[in-house]
Amino acid sequence: MNKVGKFMLIGEIEAGKTTLLNALFGKNEVARKTQAIEFEGNGMDTPGEYFCHPRLYAALLCSAQDMSTLVYVHPADRDTCRLPPGLLDVYVGKNVIGVITKTDLPDARPDAVETLLRENGIHGSIFRVSNTDSGSIEVLREVLLGTTTLTKECCA
Repeated sequence: MNKVGKFMLIGEIEAGKTTLLNALFGKNEVARKTQAIEFEGNGMDTPGEYFCHPRLYAALLCSAQDMSTLVYVHPADRDTCRLPPGLLDVYVGKNVIGVITKTDLPDARPDAVETLLRENGIHGSIFRVSNTDSGSIEVLREVLLGTTTLTKECCA
C-alpha cells in the first residue's frame, strides 16, 4: 500500500487532463489548452505536448522527479496508445495508475482501453471517469486527495 502524495497527470493532447484536474478540485471552469505545467493543491497538470513529442520527454521526466504518483490519462474513445515502453518506469518506487476519461461518449470503449493500457505497461489501479458521473470523480478524488491508499485491489 502506498500513499498517493503529490501526483502528476500525463497523457496525450486532449486526453482530458485539465478537465480532470478541475473536477478533482471542484473548479467549475471550462478547460483551456495547457501551455505549461500547472499546479493545483497536490496535483500537477502537464501539457500533452510533453507526452506526444519525444524531444520534450526530458521536461516530463524532470517534472516527475518530486511526484509520488504518476497518473496516465487516456480517453475512452481513443483506441491507440502512444505510451513509450518504460517511460513511466523511469523512477522506481512511484505509484503508476491509469485513468480512462470520457467514458460517457457514445463511442467510448472503456473495456478495450483498459486492455490497451495493461498491454502498454499500466499495472496499477485503473479508474474510469466521466464528468457526467460525479460518483466516478469522487472515487478518484478520494484516492488522489483523500486518505485512501493505493492497493492492487483498489478500483482495478
